[in-house]
Formats: sequence, structure tokens, C-alpha cells
Amino acid sequence: MLLKTWVCVRQKMNIEKQNKGGVRTGELGYGLTMVQDLPWTLETVLAATGGRLLEQPRQVVFRSVCTDTRSLEPGDLFVALTGENFDGAAFAAEAAAKGAAGLVLNQSPASPLPVPIVLVPDTLKALGDLAGWRRARMADLRVLAITGSSGKTTVKEMTASILARKFPILKTSGNFNNLVGLPLSLLPVDSRHRMAVLEMGMNRPGEIARMTEIAGPDLACINNIQSAHLQGLDDLSGVARAKEELFAGLKPDAIMIVNLDDPLVREMAVRYPQDRITFGRHRQSQVRATQIRPGSAKGIGFTLHLGREQVRVRLHCVGRHNVQNGLAAAALAHGVGIGLEDIRLGLEEFTPYDKRLQIEELPGGLRVVNDTYNANPASMLAALETVQELRRHHRAVVVLGDMLELGGESHAAHCFIGAAVARLGFDYLLAFGAFSGELVEAARESGLGAERCRVFASKSKIVAFLKELQRSDRLGVGDWLLVKGSRGVRMETVIAELKEAR
Repeated sequence: MLLKTWVCVRQKMNIEKQNKGGVRTGELGYGLTMVQDLPWTLETVLAATGGRLLEQPRQVVFRSVCTDTRSLEPGDLFVALTGENFDGAAFAAEAAAKGAAGLVLNQSPASPLPVPIVLVPDTLKALGDLAGWRRARMADLRVLAITGSSGKTTVKEMTASILARKFPILKTSGNFNNLVGLPLSLLPVDSRHRMAVLEMGMNRPGEIARMTEIAGPDLACINNIQSAHLQGLDDLSGVARAKEELFAGLKPDAIMIVNLDDPLVREMAVRYPQDRITFGRHRQSQVRATQIRPGSAKGIGFTLHLGREQVRVRLHCVGRHNVQNGLAAAALAHGVGIGLEDIRLGLEEFTPYDKRLQIEELPGGLRVVNDTYNANPASMLAALETVQELRRHHRAVVVLGDMLELGGESHAAHCFIGAAVARLGFDYLLAFGAFSGELVEAARESGLGAERCRVFASKSKIVAFLKELQRSDRLGVGDWLLVKGSRGVRMETVIAELKEAR
């Protein structure tokens, strides 16, 4: 009988979801997921982390690896993470009282505890080491790693949709893509899985290098390089260097997935000897798109070329940038041997992820585009261009919150977007946040009338203004409302309040 261990984290998750093709897909969020094979014993924890045991060894098999005492179950191994605003070691006694079978700490506890303690210099590194140890022992597993300034979650989901038609796969849930999330995504892997599709995000140099070390990718895609997270990376060159850590850390037999449409990605790829698969609209791309037809709110069509083969694809999402995301996913799938027809079917089964260009129609006939998950200048412009393409002869209102983490480029970036709103001919710009003044001033300077672009002190006041537009018949049936901003601004509350106000 296989010994089962569990990885516990904090959010609801789907342990194994039956997809249309009949292949089971493990999806890790912050919840519980089953792991089989390679049980976590005290000996394997010591071997993986290089830690020091504070007492005589004993025979222990851990039920799970856990990083939060609120989710801890008896028999778990508790890894006490630390950060700027928390210290997991402070919860060591609580973890032991709740039945933890062992603790991984970066300091000795204040008083003796009745459980084995593995002492390490850095518990975050230890968590990554545990995941890397497990991944290294899954010889048949192929890991596909995806990073980029925008679109990486969509590429991950599209790739998973394709691969799940053929293989048992593991994928990260949402954008669970940092130095905590990536190890927790890998810990559930077992001998059933053939593919793991992992997303890598970052805020500062060195993070992607460490995640690459942990994951050991077989295929690696840098989707694009744009102005995002500049606060920790200074400028676009800093972003490029941080993203390049993925290519720089690849093993010799890995495959690079290269966006030929992005000059920075194209330039960095030539520095590495690994085989590559290229994608984009560039005529030399191995995986490319032609005959793009935006269609309607129901989707966008294009012809997908894979070498000399081609097929017509209909994505059930909007935005020309999603064609590019689809090409990246197709290139990744091609790299593991998936044929053109299965790539088509997998792309057509993909549906937009939460708060990413999601379209719904309110009872009064107003069509709302919810793109509130996050924002940077490139994704903001893509959303504006998408709605401009969809609106046709209808009116369109833009509600924008701040783009965060842009550092010294914040002023220029918000001015750029304000000017784009005016240039694209939107009827109203309603702005909220610390940089709303820059947005509105740039829109006015670019020709949008002063009465049509306004700064609001609260999101509730934006909702009240939108209701007034509806009452006065300046916004109604068939018209469009785009709401977007960075995650920290939580612009989705505008949509929620608008629905409640009906």
C-alpha cells in the first residue's frame, strides 16, 4: 500500500479535476492535495535541507508539509517561514501543541518542545530545498516554466488546457508563482504526473534564478519583457536581466521557447546554446499566427501555423494579445510532442481566468469588461485596444485605478495611458488613485474634454457617477465599461458596487 502524505496550505483547492479528455489534472492552490511515493521521513528532510537535528533521531513519517498553523493537522511537518511582518518561529509551540510531528526552524525554540526540530539558517530556502529534492527524484516528470511581464498566467492555463488532453499534469493555481508558491506547487508531484506547468513571477533580482534552481525546467518560456515591477528593478533593462535568469539557469538539454516578436527576448536567447522553439507573428517564427479575426465578445479567431502545418483556431476570449499568449502555449505544447489538432482543441477549451478581460452584461444591457486582476502599461494598453475594437459604434467608458510598482516611471506611465484613452476615442475616463491626476491631465491635453475625464476620491463615487450616466441615457444598452487597475487598488469593487446598486 502506498504511503500517502499531504501538503497543506491555506486556500480551497481542486485535488484532482476530471477534464473533458478524461485525463486527471492535479491543481494546487492553498488547500490540500494528495502526494504519493517518496514519503517525508526525518531522514529525507535532513537530506533535502542539510539541516541539523536538535535531538536524537527517531523514526518519523510526516503526514504533510505545512507552512501555516491554521491549516496544520496532527502528523504534519511545520516549516516556520519568516518575513518582514511575521516570524513563523513564534508559532513553534502552537504547532507542537496542535500535533505537528516535526518543526523546521531557523532558531532554537525558547523552551524545549516534545517534537524533532530541524534547524536551518533559512526556512524559505529549506522549503525550496524540499521541493527541489522531490522534483529531482521524479525522472519521468517534464517541467514547463513560464515567466513574462504580462500574460504568464494565461499562457500557463492555455498550456495546461492543451497538455491535460494527453497527460496527467500538475499546474499551479492562479498566480501562485513566488518563492513560497512555487515550492508548494511542486511538493505534491508524484509518479502519476508526467507534466508540471509552473508560473514564475518576481519583484526583485535573484527570485527567478532560485525558482529555476528548484524546478529544474525542461522547457522555459519568457513570454515578454515590459515595464512592470520597476520599483524593485529600476528600469526595463533590470526587468530583462531578472527574466533572463530563467534561460541562464537551464540545464544543457532544456528547450527555450522564444518570442521572436519581443526584441529583448530575441536578443537574450542568442546567448544560450540550448535548442529553441520560436513563436510570434514574425515570419521566421516556427509557431506563428496569421489572418487574425477579432470577431466579437465571444472570441477571436486566427490561423495557427506549426512549421508547414496550419489550422484555424477560435479562442473563447478577447484581445489580440491573447493570440500571442496562445502561440506561446502552442510552442510549449509542441516542445513536448503534442500535435496540431490537440493544440487546437486545447486552446479552444481554454476559458479566461478570473478578472482577466472577463465580459458580462448587466441587467440594463451595459457590457462590463472586468480586467482588474493586475495592471502595467502594456496590459493596460492591450485592454484599452481590446475594448476599442469590441465597441464598434457603441459608447465606452474607462474606469482606471493606479498601476503600482513602477518606481520612477510611474508619472510617465500614467501620462502615457491617459493620452492613449483620448487617442482611442473613449467617451469617459474615470480615474481613482494616487496617480489619477496624471491620467486625467494627460487625457485632457490629448483632446478628451474636461467634462469627460474626472478624478474621484473614492470608488463609491465612481459608481454613483456611472449610475447617473445610466439614468441620463449617456450609458446604456450595448455600451461598454472597462474597469482595470493593479491588484493593490482592487478595482473590482467598482463592479461589485455597481451590481449591488441596481
